[in-house]
Amino acid sequence: MTSVNVVITEVPVSKPSLQPLSSLVDRTTCWGQPMKVRCSCMKGTSVHYAWYQHAHHKDFLLYQSSDLYLHCGSVEKDSDYYCVASNDVSSQRSDVLSVQVLMPADPNCIYVVYTRGQPIYDCADRMSTTTFQTPPLTSCQAIGKILPDTRNQSSPNNKTDQDLFFFRAWTGVPLWYSFVRWSCFAFLLIFLGVVLKCSKARQKRVKRKRRVCVRRRHQLAH
Repeated sequence: MTSVNVVITEVPVSKPSLQPLSSLVDRTTCWGQPMKVRCSCMKGTSVHYAWYQHAHHKDFLLYQSSDLYLHCGSVEKDSDYYCVASNDVSSQRSDVLSVQVLMPADPNCIYVVYTRGQPIYDCADRMSTTTFQTPPLTSCQAIGKILPDTRNQSSPNNKTDQDLFFFRAWTGVPLWYSFVRWSCFAFLLIFLGVVLKCSKARQKRVKRKRRVCVRRRHQLAH
């Protein structure tokens, strides 16, 4: 038999893993600290990395690098990120890195990072000790917890009731605006009803006049 020498020049990439370079247990993001997440493959030759952001049902290319740098200037709203590792032979996509922004600010923001295989944490204590006016109420399916609303804990009861009357936190629409809107809608319905009723009455009057005219014509003819 003849021997064959096989030389492997390109190795397909394996599924990339996401590894935060700072521990998630320390919850540095609760205090607005930056975080770097590295994308790496166990197998593959001449691997190229690219980070994408998934928002509005679309994928956007951020930059071609193995590291994702998160900070208060870049995280302004909830987003999902993922890494793609590729070479001339194959390409693989990593798990999703979810970022939930609890308080957008620059530089003192509060956000939570979650990815598969990493510890789950929240910033509930940080939110309770932070004073700001209207925290965004967003659902975090990744951590499965509801953060308490502490906007008016230090205010008196009468002020809290007044704020609840003039503002609905779960919709973000003031109550007076909803009252005015529904009042205008009710007035429009009443106005349309009156117009329809008047038009019907006018049509009845016209029909009566026509009948009277026809009767008079018949009488004059006879």
